[in-house]
Amino acid sequence: MTAKIVVTGFEPWEHGIENPTLEVLAELDAANDVDGDLTLVRLPVESDRIAGITSETLDRVKPDLWISLGLAAGLPVIAVERIAANVMDFPVPDNVGVQHGGVPVFADGPAAHMATLPVKLIAEELRAGGIPAKISNSPSTYLCNQMMYTVLHLIAQKGLKTRAGFIHVPAHPRLAALQAYPLTEMPSMSIELMAAAVKNAIRITLGTSEDSRKPAFNY
Repeated sequence: MTAKIVVTGFEPWEHGIENPTLEVLAELDAANDVDGDLTLVRLPVESDRIAGITSETLDRVKPDLWISLGLAAGLPVIAVERIAANVMDFPVPDNVGVQHGGVPVFADGPAAHMATLPVKLIAEELRAGGIPAKISNSPSTYLCNQMMYTVLHLIAQKGLKTRAGFIHVPAHPRLAALQAYPLTEMPSMSIELMAAAVKNAIRITLGTSEDSRKPAFNY
């Protein structure tokens, strides 16, 4: 049976320049070599639209696997997120001026949701394959955390068996090159390597039902 897979990326942030996650989606689409039925979703940087888009996509696709991507400018490696907190505390507004100051993502939700991806195996195998990666225990409290918490919470509410999580990617070289003082030495990673990391995360997740029990490295 063909696996149904959703991968999401964010549109550019108004306070930034561009978002490489959209180019990762384009690379996945162009390569057309993921072993499964792939649905790619472009997310707006608008807090109030995240839940609706996520819910509609879950209902329509009923995916086996959901991986959301976000940019963490300044990060030197792929970061596989382990946990999302039930809080929205935005340091800056989203693209339509919404700026939450500590409200929950879902008022009736638990304090946190754990990713259901094999986060340790993904990080381990990416490093073994030459892609710098780590486990991260905080996707911050902005839209990336909101997205991760939202999809995990809605999956639970809808009684789906979808495995889901979030991966942060670094800046790509063009974004790093366009930075002005004092961010003149921002680390970067090629779109091709980011896309390879996502493809491997998909392969690893679909190929295993349990995560590693070894102590995590580099998180």
